[in-house]
Amino acid sequence: MCMKQLPKDSINSNYQPISLSSIPCKIIEGFIRDHIMKCLNDNNNQYGFLKGRSTMLQLLRTMDEWTECLESGGQINVIYADFEKAFDKVSHKLLIRKLRYYKVNESVILRIELFLFNRKQRVKINGFYSDRADVLSGIPQGIILGFILFIIYINDLPDVCKQFINIYLLADAAKLYKRVITDNDSQVLQKGLNTVQE
Repeated sequence: MCMKQLPKDSINSNYQPISLSSIPCKIIEGFIRDHIMKCLNDNNNQYGFLKGRSTMLQLLRTMDEWTECLESGGQINVIYADFEKAFDKVSHKLLIRKLRYYKVNESVILRIELFLFNRKQRVKINGFYSDRADVLSGIPQGIILGFILFIIYINDLPDVCKQFINIYLLADAAKLYKRVITDNDSQVLQKGLNTVQE
């Protein structure tokens, strides 16, 4: 069977790759996901893709905190951020390091390494295929493990900036806020934003 090739200049960053995997692969991913979930603690500020967490729960929690702050004076400055192409920019090596930090079983980490490293992808448009390209970073979307691996990758962000601002995560979106009373509070908020960016 002959496959039609797409011209190289027709492929750009506008296309989002989705990974297709077999039923046995999905079953194994489910077991690995369940194992990893046991390694995560409940004391995190991530409200996406976790059992017992939701957008509504995050909204109620932040509203309680904001109401308490406003009743004691001052104002609340809030920034909503969405991390651009967040799933595609995950460093495989850093993700593996974070899995070890959460004490995920080494045999599970090895399987994840085998799954993530040395991947290739291509784009199909109207029956035409691009050349295969190496996947150097990112978490494949369309797989069971995708969301939990991303949560592990971003889970320490609140710890990094908590001295400056409060932050709640919903997958690859963030709600950052600070009670502002003085000009110094505004400067601290900016330091927190700089920390998130770094």
